[in-house]
Amino acid sequence: MATIEQIHLPASLSPADVWRRLPPLLREWAQRHALVLRDAVLLLPFADLLPVARQAFAADGGWQPRIETLQTLAASFGPPPTVPAQAPSGDVAVDRLLAGALLATLPGVREWRRRDPAAFEQAIGDVVQAAHVLRRGALSLSADARDAWWADARLAMEGALGAGAGSGGLTAALGRVALEWAALGGPGAIDGLAGFRPAGWVQLVAGGDDGAGDALLSTVAAGVPVLRLLADAPNEQLFQELPAQAPRLWCAADAEEEAMAAATAVVEALQAGHQPVALVAEDRLLVRRIRALLERAGVLIADESGWTLSTTRAAAQLMAVLRAAHPAAEADAWLDGLKAEHGGTDAAWIDQLEVHWRRGGVPADDDVRLQQAMTCWSGRQARWRAFAGGRRQPLSTWLQNLRELLRDAPAARTWTDDPAGRAVWQAVRLEQASARPDVDGLSMSLDDFIAWVDAALDAAQYIEAVDREAAQVLITPLARAMLRPFGAVVLPGADERRLGLPPPAAALLGDGVLRRLGLPDRSARAQRVAHGFEQLLRHPRLVIVRRAADADEHLGPSALVERLQLARHEQGLPPVPEQPPPLQTRALVPTPVAPPLPRASDAALPTSLSASALEALRSCPYRFFARTVLGLAEAEELAPDPGKRDFGTLLHEVLQRFHDGQPQHLSRADAQDRLMALADEVAARSQLDGPAMLPFRAGMPAFAQRYLDWLASRAAAGWHFAEAEVDRRCSPPSLHGLELKGRIDRIDRHDSGATQVLDYKTGSLRGLKDKVKHPLEDTQLAFYAAQMLCSDNPPVRLDAAYVALDDRDAIAQLDHPDVVSTAHALLDGLSDEWARLRQGAAMPALGEGMVCEYCEARGLCRRDHWSADPGEPLP
Repeated sequence: MATIEQIHLPASLSPADVWRRLPPLLREWAQRHALVLRDAVLLLPFADLLPVARQAFAADGGWQPRIETLQTLAASFGPPPTVPAQAPSGDVAVDRLLAGALLATLPGVREWRRRDPAAFEQAIGDVVQAAHVLRRGALSLSADARDAWWADARLAMEGALGAGAGSGGLTAALGRVALEWAALGGPGAIDGLAGFRPAGWVQLVAGGDDGAGDALLSTVAAGVPVLRLLADAPNEQLFQELPAQAPRLWCAADAEEEAMAAATAVVEALQAGHQPVALVAEDRLLVRRIRALLERAGVLIADESGWTLSTTRAAAQLMAVLRAAHPAAEADAWLDGLKAEHGGTDAAWIDQLEVHWRRGGVPADDDVRLQQAMTCWSGRQARWRAFAGGRRQPLSTWLQNLRELLRDAPAARTWTDDPAGRAVWQAVRLEQASARPDVDGLSMSLDDFIAWVDAALDAAQYIEAVDREAAQVLITPLARAMLRPFGAVVLPGADERRLGLPPPAAALLGDGVLRRLGLPDRSARAQRVAHGFEQLLRHPRLVIVRRAADADEHLGPSALVERLQLARHEQGLPPVPEQPPPLQTRALVPTPVAPPLPRASDAALPTSLSASALEALRSCPYRFFARTVLGLAEAEELAPDPGKRDFGTLLHEVLQRFHDGQPQHLSRADAQDRLMALADEVAARSQLDGPAMLPFRAGMPAFAQRYLDWLASRAAAGWHFAEAEVDRRCSPPSLHGLELKGRIDRIDRHDSGATQVLDYKTGSLRGLKDKVKHPLEDTQLAFYAAQMLCSDNPPVRLDAAYVALDDRDAIAQLDHPDVVSTAHALLDGLSDEWARLRQGAAMPALGEGMVCEYCEARGLCRRDHWSADPGEPLP
């Protein structure tokens, strides 16, 4: 290769100055070497500089060189070389399949995969990542140097394998697998440039060494002039050349203020006419917040860094359909899948299905709309079952079936009309097969296919299609902001935890292996970041923003900012002052949030009350207003397995049917068998099943024993079952037409003629004891007693008790001390309260007690936003 001429581009030059100086510099170089500039090639470090360079030469006039990156130059000579069978392709989604198949052939791996599938999936990702790093390292060398490099790589891996033990030995072994797999690859795209002979080469180096470019020039630049333009300072001279204009440093208090400060800096630059503004994305979460603030201000933004494709709505729809089609899917996954398939189209039958499933899924033969919904659901479920198949299939077959399933859905246009939908379609190879038989023929189960689709979406990036020329703000990573003549640059996230840290390396390749192979180790990767930061300092209008703390953790400035301050000190320059961001403030009139005081007209009040409604009124009037007056209710959870509430409902029905069958005529053994049989029968009829039912079934024999013991003690005391699940309605005269309605769990009669109301409970025994300890605060038993007392045939003597069914030692009965007096007190209090409500009295939110901890109306009363605590005077 001819001697390379090197010219350093001082760091004091702004990007605009660099591009103004470059065309004359290259013309003078071409004249010295008696070559025509249009016959030379200018290689740039990344594609975003292509339009910048072409515009600079066009503005200067005359012929310009052929301006390319290494990748665009190779692509102009034809398609990339065919990848050999089983070799990595460079595509993460495809290579995960190949790596999984490769690992599955190794001894003991199948057992490992069965024992720890998550670790196996992680190993696949690590092998793919390491193979790609090694492959790029090999292709950065000339073709004749690669065999020796692969041999040295094997020696390095053998050394790591010999030194490894335990998990370290596994890491080294997986690294060796990644090495041998990467070595299967054929020539790279740049190998096709071996016969290309331009009149001269110009290489622009920025952001660190360009190994692939150096390898190309060592191969094809023999006998022709070569000019290397060095925009980077040598590693040992970083920050030694500083531009005249220092950046501005802002320190915000926290993350939200940092986002507002960065948005303020962008808006200030735009108002001053400096656009486009580069917003450097070092912290994606922070930049997302900044973008939201800028969009609220009407700023047109183009995001060059994009975001993970799996976070888009289209990707979520695809995954919802796949999970719904799984044979083990439950109602919540089915609903997600149905809604994803229908998109925004009208599908009232899905809403009908959701209501049906949330109410427990008990069939209703007389509901015509539900029957129509079930018919639609049966058709869709049949298609999902046909897709799932229940067997292993080649990848190409899964993709073909998924393509047909999605195109058959009502929202099929999502995949053609939505840009993100088209990106999803392409990411999972639904547009066409991969053209690799070794990939298309891989056999996999439905679980494997779903996991692969999820991983493919997670590995792909989605970049929104926006006109960059019209954009006022460009969101770009630090590595692609170099040498671009932006109007201004804003760098948020410049603290010690975000800016200056090297990107993570491949997990299977330690620093020792990387250094031996000439690949970037941690130190080299950190140097690349430092070069990128130094290039950013070229911009005369640069604002660097950081936060002082993350929650309670103090944060200092980035090490790169501190190196800049140290370099200024060594050169006799004053430090750049770090200032609070100049945020605009405005005075706001306080608008305190007070507890609500709703009122209802007499016509809006209910004409009947249940025990739970009265309990809500007594514990918090606003809760009663929300539940009963407004008629609001939480949607039932789509729980795949039965919960405690289902168990309680099941026990109520089991005990009712047990006593309706007159168990007093059964022997102890027959009574226990009857209880067990009824439990299975009721559970089956109620469609309760699943793993969560196992504790209920396992505990039923012991419960039957405890219950029969308690029942025997009741009989010995003279009590006998009379009725169960009794619906009662009555209108006490003192309530002036208000009806009390409710269902009493059980009524027993005593030989003496006394009556006892029993209420089954499956909750905390301690809570029940607290209720009977303060009987005037208990609503439920007093309410049922009031219903009994105002009936046409009131009992001569009335008692009441809670029956705790959950106690493991024995059925616990907690007697109410004087339920008749409590019932009269309840009616008197309700009479006065109801008269006040009819006259328009307020129903305030009290905000006190445990009821607030689980109240579903807490968001309506805005308890967490009140300006004063309960008991304190409100402003």
